[in-house]
Amino acid sequence: MILERVVNCIDEVYKDILKSPSVNIQKWIHQFREEMDDQEVEGMIKKSIIASLTLCMSQGIIDDDFFESALIQNFDFIIQKLPNMKKSMLLKIELVGLEKQIYRVMKVPYGIILADLAYLILASMNADGSHLFTLKIDGVRYGCDACDEDFIEEYAADVTIPELELEKGDQFELWYDFGDDYFFHIDIIDIEEHDQLQSFEDLEIIDGNGYGIWEDAHRLLDLYYMNRKEFLKTIDEYGLSDEDFIFEEFDIDTYNEMLIDDFEYLKMAYEMPEEMEI
Repeated sequence: MILERVVNCIDEVYKDILKSPSVNIQKWIHQFREEMDDQEVEGMIKKSIIASLTLCMSQGIIDDDFFESALIQNFDFIIQKLPNMKKSMLLKIELVGLEKQIYRVMKVPYGIILADLAYLILASMNADGSHLFTLKIDGVRYGCDACDEDFIEEYAADVTIPELELEKGDQFELWYDFGDDYFFHIDIIDIEEHDQLQSFEDLEIIDGNGYGIWEDAHRLLDLYYMNRKEFLKTIDEYGLSDEDFIFEEFDIDTYNEMLIDDFEYLKMAYEMPEEMEI
């Protein structure tokens, strides 16, 4: 009920903005309409409204001129970011040591937060988010929010891909589970430019192989692919059987259907762990 009232409030402010007599605001709206379609324009203006209202409330300033000034600053920020928001990256993600057996080729929006990119990579590899991760890019280690500050230089949630100026041909590494040590090698195959804004709706796994990782069983995963006879012998010694493991093959349609849901699960697991039961 409360959320519905907030949404209705934003909708009303949006309608007022479209009819605003301010020449400056109308110039920005016109520029938005030249750069984006109607749905994208509405989304960007509403995001600017929310950011501007938040600033007004946090500063305790209930003033139309201050609100308009904040709104125009947000409009300017969006216009500056638009070129990167119309790009996508084509990535090849390989599990180190099993590069041919387990890999993904995935298209992702370029203008996203680095942490979100990590969640997408882990989601594509069937990680459940129960362990820490870091990304190493140009020698800098970016970690999840739960990482010890002494272990990383920056937090992945505080930086965007455009800020890192990643380009075609760049390579980086994702380290997941500091005990089991799953390392993923990521290669930027291409950076594509589009006429439309790229969002999570444009995510797509293009190709891949292998089910993904087994949580807390890296050694057994290696054995499964490298020495099947030794794998069966080892799990028998552990009192396990092959029914205790997932051997599903890679199915591109299934993975694309599940990618967003798995991404959202991981995002909540890392950023709102108290809400999850892992």
